[in-house]
Amino acid sequence: MITSLGEWLSYLKDSGSMVGLPLIIAGAGLMMFGWRLWRFCVALAYGLIGAGAVAMFTESGPQQVWLALGCGLIAAIVSYWPAHHALALLGGMLGAWVSSSALEGMGLTGPPQWIACGVALIACGGVAFLNRQLVVIGVTAFLGASLVMSGLAALLMSNPSLYNTFYSMARGSVLMVSFMLLVPTTMSAFYQMAEVKRLNAEL
Repeated sequence: MITSLGEWLSYLKDSGSMVGLPLIIAGAGLMMFGWRLWRFCVALAYGLIGAGAVAMFTESGPQQVWLALGCGLIAAIVSYWPAHHALALLGGMLGAWVSSSALEGMGLTGPPQWIACGVALIACGGVAFLNRQLVVIGVTAFLGASLVMSGLAALLMSNPSLYNTFYSMARGSVLMVSFMLLVPTTMSAFYQMAEVKRLNAEL
């Protein structure tokens, strides 16, 4: 099961350049029209979280793959209908994860970290519920940008020297990878906000 960026790049390389174009098309669709498909995108996010959680806490093997896929599918189905509340919880979880990473980087662990994460979960969940339009745009922009960059990487990594470059960047330069995702994510977010405003749409 894929549990890191380096393994994801290895998977893209093994899959060949044929997987690149579908990833780019799907990612571009999310980047431009993600706010129209927000229920599907929320379910997709929960599916990825469910599959990733199983992959983190189970041993590698064929059974892990099927278990992760099954849990991811269940999480996606359960979150699809109560999408407004699921979106608020998703915003809260993202806030708690960011807070946990920041506190861990400062050396703060144990009960204080858990209390701070709980506060961040409630606060960010409330903000996400009140501003679900912005959360939807942010999540779909990020997912779309991730798919587009993955598709481009799959196409470029058909060249062995380019593969080595991408792999070394992924493992040794978190800032570079973050920048490569931040630029298309920001562009997509501004485009979607302009479209929502132009159409005077509500989620």
